[in-house]
Amino acid sequence: MKVIEGRYYNANGFAVAIVAVITEGIDWCAYIGATDSSKSEEETVEFVSKFGCKLAEEDARRYFTVYLPYRK
Repeated sequence: MKVIEGRYYNANGFAVAIVAVITEGIDWCAYIGATDSSKSEEETVEFVSKFGCKLAEEDARRYFTVYLPYRK
């Protein structure tokens, strides 16, 4: 899996990320999650790509344009 794009926000002591993860040429999905603000953007995006909450396809497509099937 590979993180292809991430949205990162840091506010009020929390680092929040929404990331798109792709299985190259097969499918993709998006996750949302947070860490404490002591983590860097890269650390937060990596954490969310592994342990975040999977977004519904409709929500994921609001953030990302990916031309592959959404992972069910």
